[in-house]
Amino acid sequence: MSLRGNTGIFAGTISLIYIYGIHLLLVQYASGSACVSMLPISFFEILILGISIVYMLISYITIVLINRRRRKKLYLRKWDFKAKKIRRIYLMLLLLGGIILYFLMTGGQIKLVIPTSMILYGIAGIVSNKRTYGATAILGMVFIILGILALLFPGLAFYLWGFAFGVCHIGYGLVYYRKR
Repeated sequence: MSLRGNTGIFAGTISLIYIYGIHLLLVQYASGSACVSMLPISFFEILILGISIVYMLISYITIVLINRRRRKKLYLRKWDFKAKKIRRIYLMLLLLGGIILYFLMTGGQIKLVIPTSMILYGIAGIVSNKRTYGATAILGMVFIILGILALLFPGLAFYLWGFAFGVCHIGYGLVYYRKR
């Protein structure tokens, strides 16, 4: 599994669309100017959670399919040991991250959700670096730095989140796309 080339560009693009959509929903809910603001808060939270789960599933499945096609083109085995290990690392950290983020939200620490998600993703990039061919450790460090900046400047957290998951993935994908 890799975020190189087309996969990174796709992951970044879908992340930007998702983050923009969530941002619009939150602004509309907070302003009370749209139909979404009439929803009870509990239903609105379920809506955001559902959209987030759909985003993660679409991203994951598409990344797997793009990588499968790339591996087939290169006459590589479907899932070698490295690919399985990386997938396990990311899925384990995704589950762990989901649990941590859930407890942050239910504990009223909503401002820590965005920075924590970036830091955990950065850790996953660093941990999986020795099993990849790319520079995922560098991408991971960028995510950690952006996560720390989001902790220091909570007003910019949403924009840093979009930059990290959107622009950084697109940039990472473009760097490897040009190397082909």
